[in-house]
Amino acid sequence: MKIAVSDVKKQFGQIERLVLRAFESSMYLVQVKLKQGSELLNVCDDEGTIMRFNSQLDAKLPFKGLGIESTVLIHESPYNEMIGMPATEKPAPLEVKLANPDDDLS
Repeated sequence: MKIAVSDVKKQFGQIERLVLRAFESSMYLVQVKLKQGSELLNVCDDEGTIMRFNSQLDAKLPFKGLGIESTVLIHESPYNEMIGMPATEKPAPLEVKLANPDDDLS
């Protein structure tokens, strides 16, 4: 499911988790988990297009001042067989805790 960034900005104090999904070539997609929901929502612009960012700092900028409780970066690698792992075995994605947008002084 999707949620417009303008609707996210109306959710002050209601965003439990901000998830930045890292893909190759410096592409980041953003998802949010609201306190009253159980699923991650893909953040899109007001026209319904999923938003893409070039860095994790750019991805966090629209969410400053929203009182987000937790921010993580998730990266899944499609290249397991290139490093000697079986192509059929899918390892758990790398998940790294990041500073929340309100705490990031960059």
